[in-house]
Amino acid sequence: MKQLYFFRDYLAECYGKALQRIPFDLGLSCPHRRKDGSGGCAFCAENGAAARHLSSEMSLAEQAARGIAYVRERYGAEAPYLAYFQSFTNTFAEVDVLRRLYEEALGTADYRAVLIATRPDCLSDDCIKYLASLNRRYEVWVELGVQTANDRTLRKINRGHDFAAVEDAVKRLDAHGIKVAAHVILGLPGETQSDFRATAEKIASLPFSGIKAHNLLVLKGTPMARMFHDGEVSALNEYEYADALADFLAILPERTVVMRLCADADASEVIAPKWWMKKGQFLSMFRTLFEARAAGRDDGVRVVRTEDGSCTLYHPGFRQHFHSVAGARTESWKKYIEPCRVEERLREGSSVSVLDIGFGMGYNVAALAELAERAGAGFLRAVSLEMDRTTLHHALSLPDFPRRDVLEALASGTCYRSRHAEITIAWGDARQFVRDTADSFDFLFLDAFSPDRNPELWTLDFVSALKRILKPDGVLATYSSAYPFLGALLKNGFSVAESTPFGRKRGGIVASLRRLEHLPALREKDRRIALESTAGTPYRDPSLDWSREQILSDHAARVMALRASGVPKWFRA
Repeated sequence: MKQLYFFRDYLAECYGKALQRIPFDLGLSCPHRRKDGSGGCAFCAENGAAARHLSSEMSLAEQAARGIAYVRERYGAEAPYLAYFQSFTNTFAEVDVLRRLYEEALGTADYRAVLIATRPDCLSDDCIKYLASLNRRYEVWVELGVQTANDRTLRKINRGHDFAAVEDAVKRLDAHGIKVAAHVILGLPGETQSDFRATAEKIASLPFSGIKAHNLLVLKGTPMARMFHDGEVSALNEYEYADALADFLAILPERTVVMRLCADADASEVIAPKWWMKKGQFLSMFRTLFEARAAGRDDGVRVVRTEDGSCTLYHPGFRQHFHSVAGARTESWKKYIEPCRVEERLREGSSVSVLDIGFGMGYNVAALAELAERAGAGFLRAVSLEMDRTTLHHALSLPDFPRRDVLEALASGTCYRSRHAEITIAWGDARQFVRDTADSFDFLFLDAFSPDRNPELWTLDFVSALKRILKPDGVLATYSSAYPFLGALLKNGFSVAESTPFGRKRGGIVASLRRLEHLPALREKDRRIALESTAGTPYRDPSLDWSREQILSDHAARVMALRASGVPKWFRA
């Protein structure tokens, strides 16, 4: 497949518009679920993936009325519709029961197509004959639960059938003229890209008409949740999933109908993954990636347009964005410049010095240059630290960067100068710079990747080095509020406050050797977590040259020892 062909486009071609789905919960279960609700597939929620607004306690007419009201309000959609038998296994009953339920549901509105989610081991010959008769009145699609072609994985997730059952079911359905879509999950425990490709190759060899793919969601209360906590499975982030999905789809035949590309669930029920992107952002990014790969021009760089219109990049090594997807440009102002009150200092006519630890895409230095010109008084000197020289190159490739002149000056090997600002970039390990510099700074912007990914720049020892170069009335600001970092600040004698939340529930951290009256102080509960539980155990790097692996290994060992001595994992009031 070189071009994505979505189900809505297929429906529009057939019916003149994209039919909106009206979901039904028929009140059926699955063949390997017990009466007490236990059993079933390791990934499946208790409600069997039913639409959130439905309940099997509602009549089918009530379900239809609620579904129609929803699509009218949200999409302005009118009949005809598509009936979607979605939750659990929708052929898990005798044919007479299925006929009664289907006919009752299809009598509630004008439907032109029917989509039936089921399992390959719940399609008797009589059931398929009934579906074939239904297919003469409606366009019938069967959404067949495949998940993977790997029988070992199918056993591990308690699927209850092997891939041979899939091959048999799709061939029998196809022989009766019924279109079949394969439902596949990428990221199941133990699977790698080679497993994903093997599944795609087997699906491509069978008479499937469509694909419904999504990433594994680890949901609360499921066996998969226990597997996740035991380290048997890790969830794909949006970029890892996008790469795997693009490879997967490229193997499928052209004009395979794409029904879905990512999963939906109530965020409060999702343990992992915790994606940074919203669904719309992911789909936009994925389409760009897929089209670039199909054209042979994917360079591996993932550009993401954030909510304020500016762009950031994703770093595959750290598995994080350089800047917040809530707004790359806005983050510089909300997390650093505004809580530090840099502008007020400049307007007083002061000379201000800033150390920006983590150049990234350059948004902090661009904001500082803009701020200095806007203030029109004082003088701002900034030094930005960066290990990876390719970041500046990638920053220059970003569309609509707010101050390209700053980046171009830095890329030329010189510094950026204006009437009120001088900005330089220092390449190399920030730890070495901080350890060796004789300078002191009014403001420290700590903008490294997060402590669990880049612990080198969040240790107790690095914070101690930062304390040495921070002026007595200076301010340190960062987006992170991680407890090991809080512990490092507090144990170094910093007074800690919290900036206004932006892009996440909690605010960033602003610290100083004096009390910051203009910001709310750190909450007492957070202080005690940082100081009285292992959650706040700081990372260590005594010689400021340890590797990431050394730091993480040492931290894990110290936490284990503290737990053994009776220190709780979390402070509880």
